[in-house]
Amino acid sequence: MIKGGLHMNVVKSTRTGARPVVTRRRVVVGRHSVRVQAVSTPVAVPAPASSNGKENGAAAQSQPSAAPAPTPPVPNALPPKATFGAVLKASQMKANMKTDTLFVLGIAAGALIGFGALLMNNVGGSSPALMAANPGACNFLKGAVGLPTGLFMVVMTGAELFTGNVMVMLSGLLAKTVQTADLVRNWAVSYAGNLVGSLLLACIATVGQVPTAAITKVAATKAALPFAVCVAKGILCNWLVCLAVWGAMASNTVAGKAAAIFLPISAFIALGLEHSVANMFLLPCGKMMGADITWMEIFANNILPVTLGNVLGAAVFVAGIHYFAYGRE
Repeated sequence: MIKGGLHMNVVKSTRTGARPVVTRRRVVVGRHSVRVQAVSTPVAVPAPASSNGKENGAAAQSQPSAAPAPTPPVPNALPPKATFGAVLKASQMKANMKTDTLFVLGIAAGALIGFGALLMNNVGGSSPALMAANPGACNFLKGAVGLPTGLFMVVMTGAELFTGNVMVMLSGLLAKTVQTADLVRNWAVSYAGNLVGSLLLACIATVGQVPTAAITKVAATKAALPFAVCVAKGILCNWLVCLAVWGAMASNTVAGKAAAIFLPISAFIALGLEHSVANMFLLPCGKMMGADITWMEIFANNILPVTLGNVLGAAVFVAGIHYFAYGRE
């Protein structure tokens, strides 16, 4: 009979792939029996170090890279301060534009605004019964159909509209992103291009007999407005027009741009305000259609004082206010 006991551990190391496995065999000798137990325990062994590190580099490269962070969604509209930054970028782009390109895009803008004015005349202006029975509804109709379409086409095609450029270039001048010479060149060339485009469309539309007879009354009424009235209506008009341009620049979707344009532009038409580029089409086209007005009355009595009012409205109430709020730093 064996008294006491004998305890023995046998350690055997084997290698499975890159992970070694240590097998422990325990032999227990007791009073009446002998038992053999085998326990396998995997043991992690570090990889052998390489003298030049190539193996470690290859192992690191074989590991899968982390997935890139998801791109945040683009907001539907920029906040006001970011929109002012977009206006300043637009001023730099316009300052670097070639003069001939600026002039051609000015012609396009004058014609597109003329299309809007022509549409307004042919729909709302040709509803005398509605005007007599319900002038508010007729004014809303004129505002909703016409010039919003014209400005939307200007914005979507990148045409150069003088009244919007007043706000953009003056904002850049105040923030020192453009020079005075850049502003003067842009205003002069875009204004000349708008006038050429408006007159060109007026001639083509008259030859095609597109305008209705109502345009002659509109032209005569506008040419008879007092100077101060034209300036005041021009201020209010371009305040709204430049807010429409501001809203279109803030929006990142086509639908958002259309809505941002529609609301202020329909408001200025319904209120009977004065836009210099639209009048560059309406008054000459009215004269070509038989309105009893002279070219001197067209320009001296209306287009020039309205232009002055448009500049003041954009300078004070859009470029000035937003530079003071967002651009001084």
